[in-house]
Amino acid sequence: MRFRLDVRPLDLDLTLGCGQVFRWRRRNDGSWRGVLSDQVVTIRNDPGGCLVEATPGRRGAKPLVHDFFRATDDVRRIQRRLGRDPVLAGGVAQFKGLRIVKMDEWECLVSYMLATYANIPRITKMVDALAVGFGDRISDGLHSFPTIEELGRASLADLQRCGLGYRAKYVHEACRAIERTGIAELGRLPYEELREELTKLPGVGDKVADCVSLFGFGKTESFPIDVWIERALGRLYHQKGSYRKLRAFASERFGEYAGYAQEYLYFNERVRAADAACAFSRR
Repeated sequence: MRFRLDVRPLDLDLTLGCGQVFRWRRRNDGSWRGVLSDQVVTIRNDPGGCLVEATPGRRGAKPLVHDFFRATDDVRRIQRRLGRDPVLAGGVAQFKGLRIVKMDEWECLVSYMLATYANIPRITKMVDALAVGFGDRISDGLHSFPTIEELGRASLADLQRCGLGYRAKYVHEACRAIERTGIAELGRLPYEELREELTKLPGVGDKVADCVSLFGFGKTESFPIDVWIERALGRLYHQKGSYRKLRAFASERFGEYAGYAQEYLYFNERVRAADAACAFSRR
C-alpha cells in the first residue's frame, strides 16, 4: 500500500535518528524503515510531503503513520512560541523538521525500561530480540512488538534468553502490573498522575517515566532529563541541581511544550558534542 503523507515540517533524519525510537533504520537511498503495529513502513521525504509504503497494507495504515508523526501538532506555532526564548531560538531555527513521535504506549514503556544504562545499539538489539521472540512475523524478517498478553506468557528465563540481563525481571513484572491497571486506564490520567503511576512500576525512575509520558502517552509537558539535557541546562541556563529542581525549571520556562524544547536541546547538545559549532551560541 502506497500513499502520500502531508506532514510538515518533518525531517526524517532528525526525527527518527535522534534517539526517540529504536526500531527504525535509515536505508542507503535515504528512506527510513520501521515497524508500526502490524505494518512494516518505509517512508522518504518528498517536496510534497512524504512518500509512504506500508506492508502488508490496510485501511488503517495511513492514520497509523499520521498519528505516529503527530501530524495534528501545529509544529510551526509551537516553534514560534519556543523561539521567543532567546537561548532556544537558534536551535529551533536550525532543527525545524524535528518532531516528537507518538509510539505505542506499551512498546514505549518496555523500550525505555530496557534503555537504562544502555546505548542505542544495545537497546535496539534487545527490543528486536523481544519482537522476534514473541511478536508476529510481518515481512522481510520484521516482527510486530509483542502485546502485554504475548510477553506475559513468557517466563523470566525466556526473557533472559533475549539478552535483557537484569532488565528481564522488570519486563516480567511489568506485564503483570500493567495487566492489572491497563494501558488505557493509565492513558486517561493527567500528566502528573500518570508520571506518579509509572514510577511505581519496576525499573521505572524519573527519566523513564518522563520519556514514556512524552513519547508513549503524548504528554508534551513532560521533560525527560538525561546527561545531555542536564549538561545543556547547566551550560545554557546555568541551572544545576536535582532532577526535581531541573524539571520544575523546565516546566516554568517551556510550559506545555517542554517536551519539544527538550528535543531541541537534546539534539543540539549531541550535535555540539560531535561538532564544535553550536547553534545555540549564536545569539
